Amino acid sequence: MDICKKAYDWAYTYNFEPIEIEYASKLALKMLDDSCQMTPEDRKMFFYVYDAITDREDITLDDDMNKLILLARDRETIYSKAEYADIVHACRLEVIPNMLKIHMKAYKKMVRKSLGFSLYN
Repeated sequence: MDICKKAYDWAYTYNFEPIEIEYASKLALKMLDDSCQMTPEDRKMFFYVYDAITDREDITLDDDMNKLILLARDRETIYSKAEYADIVHACRLEVIPNMLKIHMKAYKKMVRKSLGFSLYN
């Protein structure tokens, strides 16, 4: 099974904690701004997780950051549309001080473990 489809299917049914949803969004913002040190394959996989979260009817992402992500992103790519790049960058700079590395690492580890990639930290 394609890892992106597996990631999407898993995330579409997984019972996320609120902090995991928060960090899925923050990671999506970092990836959109191209400030995340991940491989393109990992970025794509994590975007499929984010996409599944946004597609769910039981999860509402109606804050300004998520509205910007949805507006700025072409779902065919892992980067923002060029016309939104400056706004995405400014938003990321505003969000970064509120991000705790421990929560981001825990979120990424949980996703990887759930998808069978337990070798990652």
